[in-house]
Amino acid sequence: METNTKINRLLEDFEFINPELTEIIRSLREIVLEIAPKSKEKVMYGGIVFISNRMFCGIFLRKKYVTIEFDRGNEMNNAQKHLEGTGKYRRHLKIYKKEDIEIKKAKDYIIESFDFKN
Repeated sequence: METNTKINRLLEDFEFINPELTEIIRSLREIVLEIAPKSKEKVMYGGIVFISNRMFCGIFLRKKYVTIEFDRGNEMNNAQKHLEGTGKYRRHLKIYKKEDIEIKKAKDYIIESFDFKN
């Protein structure tokens, strides 16, 4: 219950800052919870992270877009070159508008990240 309160408070803050991007965050959150309904949500690093056997993704509000970040993005199939980042492990999608969720295949990336076993 406490986690839900923190997440709701964070979403209310995001709504005040940027309602359009908050709608994207809400949509991505629904997708993650549809794919991984037993995952735990936690407010961390200024966003919402999702944990199953590990922290498999996080959603973050940026100034002009939303990122969905993947802990093992370097291992993910990125044939369509939607993932960005040059770090050792982490990669992210930049979502500027709601249509980008579909265009950049966010659901496929979330599924792939969730399906990693360790």
